[in-house]
Amino acid sequence: MRLSKLRQMMAKLDYQALLLTEPLNIRYLSGFSGSSASLLITAEQQFLLTDYRYTEQAQTECASFTIICRDRSAQSLGQCIAQLLAPLPINRLQLEYAHLSVELYRQLQHELPLTLSPAANLTEQLRACKDPQELKCLCQAASIADNALAWLLPQLQLGMTEREAADLLQHKIYALGADELAFPTILLSGARSALPHGKPGQRRFERGDWILLDFGARVEGYRSDMTRTVVLGQASAEQQQFYQTVFNAQQAALAAVKPGITGHQLDQIAQQVLSASPYAAYVGEGLGHGVGLALHEYPLMRRGCDVVLQPGMVITIEPGLYKPGFGGVRIEDDIVLTHDGYELLTHSPRQLQQLPT
Repeated sequence: MRLSKLRQMMAKLDYQALLLTEPLNIRYLSGFSGSSASLLITAEQQFLLTDYRYTEQAQTECASFTIICRDRSAQSLGQCIAQLLAPLPINRLQLEYAHLSVELYRQLQHELPLTLSPAANLTEQLRACKDPQELKCLCQAASIADNALAWLLPQLQLGMTEREAADLLQHKIYALGADELAFPTILLSGARSALPHGKPGQRRFERGDWILLDFGARVEGYRSDMTRTVVLGQASAEQQQFYQTVFNAQQAALAAVKPGITGHQLDQIAQQVLSASPYAAYVGEGLGHGVGLALHEYPLMRRGCDVVLQPGMVITIEPGLYKPGFGGVRIEDDIVLTHDGYELLTHSPRQLQQLPT
């Protein structure tokens, strides 16, 4: 089904052959989970090119592909492709320029008697709409994150370091059945929470701290991505107002989510709420992104994104404010687009939580 859809897209663009080198695109189309392979796809044939290290694995995982085991010491990738395409009436090859080194491009240019051209992000577009099996993995990854957070919050206490708290959270994610972490955990406290993608450090929690947690689980390659921001102890009036502003922005965006809206329009709805607040100078860029095999994938929900949302897309909604010296708040959820709206995949409480000390 995925290959059929890809070929329909290739035909509309008059692509004769397509070479894929991005590992997640290769996995999506073929099922291959190794780290060294390329896909060569024509109108009627599909080849997975690898080497002796992965041949047996490829034969097990990629039943619909012809597996080509290339001797890397005797044959370059370009020579292998030239040999496969020689019997075919093909004079053009589309490449994933965004996922191709300059060195490899020059090698292919030298060795292939073909016109090389950039390919549109066809596979990324296909990956944006998830099938039932993908949604099952994403739901499981989101559930693990929800349960890990619910377990962690009562463990947080004065004097604990960011690193200690992050370690607890990560161990729990594995204990709940994750294959891997979705990405390195972001767990920041106090004024450090204003670092949108800071790393957990040795700062110790103090009474009244913001604690920002951005984390996820990975299940069969598919990732969840959730952020919650809490206060350790009693939140000040300014903290409550700051938090409520972000909450209102997320709620406004969620209320507008439906098929047919663009990423730009959705971003602007949240940005209007944030920009109309006293904290307009501290607004983070963008509203969210697609999530699946990659943490950040098509579409990117930000200004200028003309992608029209469709049923089956899984995206994050994550407005944020980041005020240096004061702290940051981000509230992030994973959602799946339905035919008339959306469904939440992450379910942890969104209202400001004030943890006892």
